[in-house]
Amino acid sequence: MPQPDARSFAIATPHRLATQSGEAAFAAGGNAVDAALAAACALTVVYPHMCAVGGDVMALVHDGAAHAVNGSGRAPRAAPAGKYPVPRSVDAITVPGAVSAWQTMAERWGIRPLAAALKEAAELARGGVPIARSLAGALEDDQQVVTADAGLSKVFAPEGRLLGQSDRLVQEPLAGTLERLASAGAEDFYLGGTGRMLVAGLAGLGCALTMEDLALHRTDIEPALHRSVFGRDLLTMGANSQGFCLIQIMAGVERMRLDDPLGKQAPVLAALFRESMADRDALLADPAAMTVAVDALVADDRICELVDRARAGAAVRSEAWPAARGDTVGIVAVDDRLAVSLIQSVWDTFGAGVLEPSTGIICHNRGACFSPDPASPNAFGPSKRPLHTLMPLMAAAGDRPSWVAGTMGGHAQAQIHAQLLLRHVSGSDAYTAVASPRFVTGSLDTGGTEVYVEEDFQAALTAFATAGERTVALPIRSEAVGHAQAIAVAADGTLDAASDPRSDGRAVAR
Repeated sequence: MPQPDARSFAIATPHRLATQSGEAAFAAGGNAVDAALAAACALTVVYPHMCAVGGDVMALVHDGAAHAVNGSGRAPRAAPAGKYPVPRSVDAITVPGAVSAWQTMAERWGIRPLAAALKEAAELARGGVPIARSLAGALEDDQQVVTADAGLSKVFAPEGRLLGQSDRLVQEPLAGTLERLASAGAEDFYLGGTGRMLVAGLAGLGCALTMEDLALHRTDIEPALHRSVFGRDLLTMGANSQGFCLIQIMAGVERMRLDDPLGKQAPVLAALFRESMADRDALLADPAAMTVAVDALVADDRICELVDRARAGAAVRSEAWPAARGDTVGIVAVDDRLAVSLIQSVWDTFGAGVLEPSTGIICHNRGACFSPDPASPNAFGPSKRPLHTLMPLMAAAGDRPSWVAGTMGGHAQAQIHAQLLLRHVSGSDAYTAVASPRFVTGSLDTGGTEVYVEEDFQAALTAFATAGERTVALPIRSEAVGHAQAIAVAADGTLDAASDPRSDGRAVAR
């Protein structure tokens, strides 16, 4: 086994302790998948407002070919068809897919057992970690959500006071869950004791999730969705992910021959964003329910239609919504053979607003991503996967990725990826690409058509003002435009990794 300093590797995550866990996995002889999984498990401890054992995972793994790992869960079998759930409640809890996806990735590509990553995360949960800046902000902003739930309150306000930045976060029940999973494997979540504890605790709150729902869950591995744009093969998730939107947007930029989409042509880029989001909201769903196949959404005729709609400014303006906060983490890792982009989430901050006390598991509320329109292909229904915002991304030249990226950003993930990728294509290094100012149309959680712009993005602000666009000013380096992680791979194999300064992260490249 080669020593870690004798091979190239890189990792970037939104929290320094997660990056440290990934770096330690490399040092122990692990590969990029092992490092990504170590970071993913650690993030459920240190960034619990954004991801959890009770959430979903989507990932790309490139091993000479690009594989899409769909770790999204389905609605309970007892879910009422067409009845939209209360978004911040147990009604919106779908089957958590994270643990199954971790196990699937470890077994197919890993060198180290998943148990190693789970045990290390358990040590963080039991020993305690300092509250990060982003988590402290989420606790302050979502105080009512936290204090309304007995499980969340016990962990995040243990003495009747919300924890703040640099206070120590200790999660004993979660440590026990991570240790059980390390010992018994993922099946303990879906078939065994951990699953039974979780289901029983949630049933007491009125959740329809059952052990049968957990037992039926499977992680799917499929070829990545792809299209060549700007001389690169863009690789992302197919349905039920919104990944196709990034391909639409970049193909639209190429077809329109935009030469300054992050400057004077920013309103045109925003129009492409809106039209692609309109396709997503009207058509994306569980693949079994879609009326238009995802491959057709990235075909030439659809791109031409998208461009025509953007030129016509067909989108209808909506009222401004409050800027959203964090909901997702992106992890990227590369070694001399593998590249990984792994995204995991609980959707809303603290998910459904429920922490099941016996397991310490925070549950996501992905059911909120179903459509309230009962006629939509994405209408809520039994055993359906919802429209999913998670979308890992790679760009490849030949059989080797040249760009590996992941971002927090809810409905705006494709927009964020597009801006990073445009900067990368224009020659920016990884840090400049992720740290430069951004704009998004609509908020991260609700979408919409208003434009949120960081106040130091003067070129875009000027262009929007000239075009008469309504803008909402955001502070510099605001989480309301997401935070991203990226690794650029040069033709000679040199790795350039960056963690977004909007997060609490760190990047390492050797």
